[in-house]
Amino acid sequence: MQMARHSAALLCVLYHAAPALAFVAPGALAPGRPALQAMTSPTVRGLGRSVAGPEQKRARLSAPVSTRMADAAAAPAKEGKSVLIFSWFYAAPKELELVRRIYKKKGFTNIEVQESIVKEIATPRGWYRTYDKFVSGEAVNKELQARLGQEFDVVHCMSGGFLNLALVLSAKIPIKFKVLVLDSTPIMPQPKAFVRFARAYMMDNGLDVVTKILPEPVHTWFYTSRWGIGGVYVRLKHKLSSLFGIKGPRRLGEIPSQEMETWTRWATHVAMLDRYENMTQVTIDTVINPSASGMEECIFMYNPNDPYVNPDDVQMVIDRCPKMKVTPTVVHVGNKHIETVFRKPNILFNAIDKALERAASVTA
Repeated sequence: MQMARHSAALLCVLYHAAPALAFVAPGALAPGRPALQAMTSPTVRGLGRSVAGPEQKRARLSAPVSTRMADAAAAPAKEGKSVLIFSWFYAAPKELELVRRIYKKKGFTNIEVQESIVKEIATPRGWYRTYDKFVSGEAVNKELQARLGQEFDVVHCMSGGFLNLALVLSAKIPIKFKVLVLDSTPIMPQPKAFVRFARAYMMDNGLDVVTKILPEPVHTWFYTSRWGIGGVYVRLKHKLSSLFGIKGPRRLGEIPSQEMETWTRWATHVAMLDRYENMTQVTIDTVINPSASGMEECIFMYNPNDPYVNPDDVQMVIDRCPKMKVTPTVVHVGNKHIETVFRKPNILFNAIDKALERAASVTA
């Protein structure tokens, strides 16, 4: 029960990230955009013809970007492997289509892609609404739960997709998987992690003058202050709503009022008192939880020199794995943030194949 409260409290605190991104452009959470655009051009190496971008409006979080590959149904007999991919922030449709094509080429036939939309994952109303979507009984949400609540061979989190997975697991959607791939992540729910991410983006995109004008301590203070103010806002809103019996158009799932009171108080105190270490540990234990997901191995694929990721955060999760009875496998790469799957996919899929073989041998 205590872990459930703390996991739910994650929803309240993470939202404060979005306002703090005022220092960067809307695409700040999409590192390496020029490189990714080049890789999704008409002459993508090894993938033949160009990938046509979807004409329809980008799906919101309540509707996954893809279900099973459309042409997989027409393929003969043999069913391949399955994967659930949590994308990075601001991933373009053609980039996600390329990821699907790469996985299909490697023998995966059930390919689900869950888009990570910043305003749905890192804003106050977004977290409330998103959590409600996951746990409510509406028809569209039942479809969402059915698509995500499957048994997959692999779950692949790319950059900010780590926080997306944490939300889904906090909502108790029954995702089962054998292997978890943390690709250029984790990005932790801490102001300093978002500051590091934003400043790396600026340096990568010719905005290094901003990092010189805006010292890192000041930048971090701004993030922390906004998160703290956001915590006060949520706390006051909750207290006033409880005092006057105001009910919004949505209920926060089926959490009882007393339970909601407890986790709201805890989460807002975390934000107001800058106690994010505890929040980070709750996030890790929510994701690395084999008793809930059935995961057996976690692949950490990252560049130790990736400026977007804190190696200490990665090591923290690696160290936690054995204590949770999960096998950690570290794969160091030389590619930039989230680019390995595009530039050197064999590194990823060799690691996945070996992990699945180990999982199969344990089951046998």
